[in-house]
Amino acid sequence: MALINSVWKKWYHLLAVLLSLLLVQLPNLHDPARFLSEYVGLAALWLAIVSAELDRKPFSLHGAYSALVLSTLVVGSFVSKLVLRRFGIFSSPFFAPILLLGLLTDRKLTIAVAVFSSALLIASTEPSSFGFSLFLISNLVAAVASSGLKKRLQVVKPAFFTTLCNVSFLLLGFFSKEKVVLDRNLLLSLFMPFLFSVVDLGLLPFVEYASLIYSDIDLVELGNMNHPLIKLLSLRAPGTYYHSTIVANLAEAAAEKIGANPILARTAAYFHDVGKVKRPYFYTENIQDKNPHDELNPKLSHLIVLDHVKYGQELARRHRLPLLVQDVIPQHHGRRVQKYFYHKAKEMGENLSEDEFRYIGPKPQFKEAGIIMLADSVEAAFRSVRNPTASRIKSLVEEIVSGIYNERELDESGLTLKDLEAVADEFARVLLSMFKSRIEYPKEEIKRVIVLAENPNHKPNKTESPDRENSENS
Repeated sequence: MALINSVWKKWYHLLAVLLSLLLVQLPNLHDPARFLSEYVGLAALWLAIVSAELDRKPFSLHGAYSALVLSTLVVGSFVSKLVLRRFGIFSSPFFAPILLLGLLTDRKLTIAVAVFSSALLIASTEPSSFGFSLFLISNLVAAVASSGLKKRLQVVKPAFFTTLCNVSFLLLGFFSKEKVVLDRNLLLSLFMPFLFSVVDLGLLPFVEYASLIYSDIDLVELGNMNHPLIKLLSLRAPGTYYHSTIVANLAEAAAEKIGANPILARTAAYFHDVGKVKRPYFYTENIQDKNPHDELNPKLSHLIVLDHVKYGQELARRHRLPLLVQDVIPQHHGRRVQKYFYHKAKEMGENLSEDEFRYIGPKPQFKEAGIIMLADSVEAAFRSVRNPTASRIKSLVEEIVSGIYNERELDESGLTLKDLEAVADEFARVLLSMFKSRIEYPKEEIKRVIVLAENPNHKPNKTESPDRENSENS
């Protein structure tokens, strides 16, 4: 009964599989018994490998991922049928959908779709071990090669390897006396993957805008510091802007160390505190003189600080930032307590619970969000360290990471204890390299530029030391 309920919850997946099978077989549908057996087999394969991957985080956090995969499957099936009927099996019929999913999701999900699409395509042709092997190997090669691409020019990589695979099968079929036309199929094998790559590059911005699921290629462009929100942050809250760049450096290095997505970690870190453009002077890194919280009730201070999360989410939605970047804005605080205001309220004699000073959450739901939570706390604590040394930095980082872990804030992030150990080591390394002391350069006599500009004939007084001149100009 539980199995039936779980399958029924995926009814729209089963509908998409049915529609895809119809599209790849039209107009010549197989007889009802064969069609039904093919559908049952394909549905079981989909639920076993593709649907199971969609249940993983972060894909399970947003219905947009399921919608993306299912729509890509259906549209891809229709296009593949047209390509197959016109050009044959050496035309890489499912290359474009696989490349698109490889750019927008991860390798494991793309490989699952590649395996399923191979079984789907063979259902539209005369079943043969040669045809199925060609579909399977070329689709797997495309899936593996299309993952983790960071530049647009790199899309030639999956096209090249898929072409190489097709040509190998073409020569194998020719010398093994398979019925293949060498000249025509060789041209198709060389040309079609590169054509589909260009088509996918043209479609990619529209798919990203509609789904809010971004490829690494566009995440790199999004985090190039020219985005209007980042510029606004640098002008209104320069302290927060500087804080975000350091958090981005820490998060990127740690994500790369543990095999998470460093591009997502860096880009999300740039935007994690963007809500502070509203009332920036209420946040420590932007306070220059008097702290405005000194004159406020702790509960009111908590509400003001809490508002930057809500406003940040509003700005992110308004500017259509990627879904996972939007998720990081509330998740990097999780359900933690604003302890400074909580203890201040207790000192004032107010009988309030910790829950009244908690952030709204949720807790980090994927590794990159957990890393940014840790990096945010480490950077904030590091600013108070006097004369940082390797031992002090390492001790501080371990204390912060252990504290957040003990608060159970990372339980849903997917970060293991081994990951946390590697993250702490990488944080300490990056902070030490960023803030290590520089050598003292020898002092030289420097003419005072401002004085010379005002009076070109001015000659420095011999009694005036270079140090004094420099101090007057500083």
